[in-house]
Amino acid sequence: MDRRLRFEGRDAFLRAEGAAGAKTVLFLHPFPLDGSCWTDYLGRCAAAGLRGASVDAPGFGQSIAAGRPFTMDDLARLAAAALDALGAKSATLAGCSMGGYATLAFHRLFPGRLDGAALLCTKASADSEEAKKRREEQARAALDKGPEAVTATLLPKLLSPSSPRVVLDRAMSFARSATPQGVADALRGMALRPDSTPDLPRWRVPAVVVAGEDDQVIPAAETAALARGIPGATHAVIGGAGHLAFLEKPDEVWSAIQGLIAREERASPASPVAEDRKAGA
Repeated sequence: MDRRLRFEGRDAFLRAEGAAGAKTVLFLHPFPLDGSCWTDYLGRCAAAGLRGASVDAPGFGQSIAAGRPFTMDDLARLAAAALDALGAKSATLAGCSMGGYATLAFHRLFPGRLDGAALLCTKASADSEEAKKRREEQARAALDKGPEAVTATLLPKLLSPSSPRVVLDRAMSFARSATPQGVADALRGMALRPDSTPDLPRWRVPAVVVAGEDDQVIPAAETAALARGIPGATHAVIGGAGHLAFLEKPDEVWSAIQGLIAREERASPASPVAEDRKAGA
């Protein structure tokens, strides 16, 4: 099922596979890809009796750009709007990089709607001043010269050196829909995100932190700190994968997501985890 939803007066594009009413897994894409990068995972969800969904961030895929810095809180609210459109009260969120930042924001804003989280190749800390400056330079380059001024040099760095060329070609195809305004808005929005580290001890839902062993963007120390900070979180390090581990090693990442869902299912409504979550909603 593909459909458009209205968010803040603009169209956003939502895809879903699987039966209505099934447990929902909402995937949030990394920068600078769009939601179609999760197509394989939506199919895996449907085959497993789940409903998989993904939404395009503004200015990517088929969603209209916001024309302003689109913060991670904004992306979290878009995720909530996607769940509303699907008729889902709550869901498991799986977010990679920028999508992981949005998942951390979703936990802060909508804790009662989060069943669990797969945090892929992401971190809790905020940008350094140097990183903020670099994002602003990239935003201006995208607006002045087009998104390729950013994506052409960035995408090879998001993959493991051992990844075959076909994986880079796929990543490039998923980034092709990025608009200059969407790239600038996302970069500026990521630069504005707060440090989520103080929020981590308040998590009361299952979580898995997935890292690429060869990630050149998010250091291993950052993903390890994220996993340590969330009570009960597991940490899966994927060999032979970089920052886009879900594209490079889909079977391994899917296995980690399945393990997360199994943990959620073991947390019955009467369990302390579920009761704590309800109390914190």
